[in-house]
Amino acid sequence: MAVTAYETVTLSSVHGFLKRKETAVKSCPKVVSYTHDTGRGPVLMLVHGYPQSSFQWRHLPGYGISSPPVEEPIQCATMGEPLIHACMELFPGRDMIFGGHDRGARVCHRITLENAHWPDAPKVKLLGCVLLDIVPNLEQWKVFANPKAAVAYFHWPMLASPLAVPLMEAFGGDKMTHAGLDRISGGNEEARARFQSDRSWDVYKSLYARRETIQGSAADYNAGAMIEPDLQVEDQKAGRRIEVPTLVAWSTRGLGSMHGDVGKIWEDWVKDGQPLMKVPCGDDVGHYLPEEASDLIARKIVEFLDSIGV
Repeated sequence: MAVTAYETVTLSSVHGFLKRKETAVKSCPKVVSYTHDTGRGPVLMLVHGYPQSSFQWRHLPGYGISSPPVEEPIQCATMGEPLIHACMELFPGRDMIFGGHDRGARVCHRITLENAHWPDAPKVKLLGCVLLDIVPNLEQWKVFANPKAAVAYFHWPMLASPLAVPLMEAFGGDKMTHAGLDRISGGNEEARARFQSDRSWDVYKSLYARRETIQGSAADYNAGAMIEPDLQVEDQKAGRRIEVPTLVAWSTRGLGSMHGDVGKIWEDWVKDGQPLMKVPCGDDVGHYLPEEASDLIARKIVEFLDSIGV
């Protein structure tokens, strides 16, 4: 059997100082992570988005080589819970900062709310939250009233559909992934070259050639349509907002062109008085900020961590 790209090209093969960990927790048979630990201080947990894998940061259960959550149906909370449990096992007693991009940021948004407001959720001492290139699910679905936005984000309802898996398999999950990576990235050629470095697109495409990955991601998008918006309506009615300092960054070419002032939108979702750092990303970079705008994003995350005393 041929060895695929995701099996040979990993974060550890590119960055030798990163240690690959497999953690079994009650809510998930296997969480795969790549860690670098100084032995002290808070833990910054970074969660990747669609259609990516650990090559961005780490594996999101159901998307890459981590196992899908045991609990059904899959939703942001059930995907986030095993990540928290794995971090608690790997770094016991340490404070945390949640950070994510795309679907990973949506998971971080949900578990940040649950950490503050739901007594049964796994609890950590949370110092901050980093959300890259998203608006809340509820706001995202509202923008579908704009025909241009509905076309741009066609994969949202498509992947939430019961036909998502057979459609993806008929077209080819790897082909669909290539199209998505190409379509939503920006026009900055330097940024695109960074995004494609180290065979990253081959890694992502090889994962989406697997039925398990297609099924896991489709279940996530289904939850993003059928479960998460209703939860967010309830959150807003009850006044449940993010209660820690937050950084939001977005592509002005992409998300900003559809939603306008993304930072302004997030003001209604973060508790009054909590610091909200807003980072619009120009220079024609697209959706994949951690790779297309890696220098800027890394610098702004460091500034954010400094601002909260980490």
